[in-house]
Amino acid sequence: MKQRPSPPSDGPADHPSSDSSGRASKHPHGAGAGRPASGAEPAPEEGARALPMWFLVSLVAAVATSSLDLPFKVFGLGFSVLALVLGIATLVRAVRRRLGGLVRVTAAVGVGLAGFLALSTAVLIALWPVTANYEDCIDTALTLKAERACQDRLLTLDGFLPD
Repeated sequence: MKQRPSPPSDGPADHPSSDSSGRASKHPHGAGAGRPASGAEPAPEEGARALPMWFLVSLVAAVATSSLDLPFKVFGLGFSVLALVLGIATLVRAVRRRLGGLVRVTAAVGVGLAGFLALSTAVLIALWPVTANYEDCIDTALTLKAERACQDRLLTLDGFLPD
């Protein structure tokens, strides 16, 4: 009986049931592998799910804290920078693992949102005196006309820049 030639392979990674020498193992299809020991590293799938989850958590925290009043806007900046870093790592991992287009697009949109939040919150913090005056003005405004006056003062940066 003739044996068919095996298809070309890129190496042992193509055959999970073979060892490093290319020979077939005793347990084809991963049978008998069992659960890892309690001190062993988590499975790659668990680690792959953790990064996008933390990215999402930090992005939600960034959105929630970026709208707080001024001393707490610093937390929004921290969360948005964290989300930006985790989002880039998630996007790189999605591209390397050749995940679906929806995953890549979602990660890219999340990175864009995190970048926008980081930039806008950083500008508000950089203009701390103007932002603090605007927040105080809005908090004390009782009428729509007073709120519009606060917004007009904000648009001119409340005298922050010289004329």
